[in-house]
Amino acid sequence: MRKIVLTLILAAACAGAAVAAPERVPFDAQAVITQQQQIRADIEAKRGAYGKLDIATRQEVRERQDKLLELLNGRSYEQLSADEQDQARLHMAWIEYAGKQDDDRLVCERIRTTGSNRVERVCKTVAQRREEKAASKKNADSVLQGRGLSPCGPDGCQ
Repeated sequence: MRKIVLTLILAAACAGAAVAAPERVPFDAQAVITQQQQIRADIEAKRGAYGKLDIATRQEVRERQDKLLELLNGRSYEQLSADEQDQARLHMAWIEYAGKQDDDRLVCERIRTTGSNRVERVCKTVAQRREEKAASKKNADSVLQGRGLSPCGPDGCQ
């Protein structure tokens, strides 16, 4: 009986994984080439997010752009093999991430839920984390002011 249950669970997990596989959404190769040309212009003119990159990252972006443009050279998305599509997506994602400002950077942390041993992964941008911290501080300050606490203590200065 136990073997049957385990087999059913394994089969369901495999079927779920096959259904949950991400679908490859095609991209317009010409639009990608135009976007990369604009990014290259920003790097050369040292403007925008890509102009603020350090020298090593700028060089890495240029190298990945060269590889991407070589893959797309005169070809459409449909003409690329599955491996080439994956490589192109990887290069595009890396280039996009390199240009993100610090506020756009995603930071993930593992948080243990209160009263439980369950750990949950929570991801937020740097800007969201900063706003939450400021709101929390403002809330704590307003609560303390509402309680009538002074620097001298709850009874006042004597």
